[in-house]
Amino acid sequence: MDTIPQIISTKDFAYLSDMFEWNYNAWKQINHFMEEVEDENIKDLLESFRNMHYDHMEFIISILKQEEYEECECEECECEEDDDEEEEEDDDDDEIEDEEEEDE
Repeated sequence: MDTIPQIISTKDFAYLSDMFEWNYNAWKQINHFMEEVEDENIKDLLESFRNMHYDHMEFIISILKQEEYEECECEECECEEDDDEEEEEDDDDDEIEDEEEEDE
């Protein structure tokens, strides 16, 4: 789905809330580990992960606020691949519905 609907269902809201919590918990853990680690290379890597989770949290908040949003542009995650998988699943669902209609 390329556009976010104007109304978010209760189920969608709950899932978005869960996704926010997952990213927030990861962000907090990474902050903790950054304080513990002394190796600068590892700190740099952790910082990139921390920024990725922070970007995801901002993206989810923008959806919940129903603001205009930009596509997630982080390089660390596979957001675009997830969208492609969802489109394929939607196409499969459409085919199943078409077959059910033909059976009736």
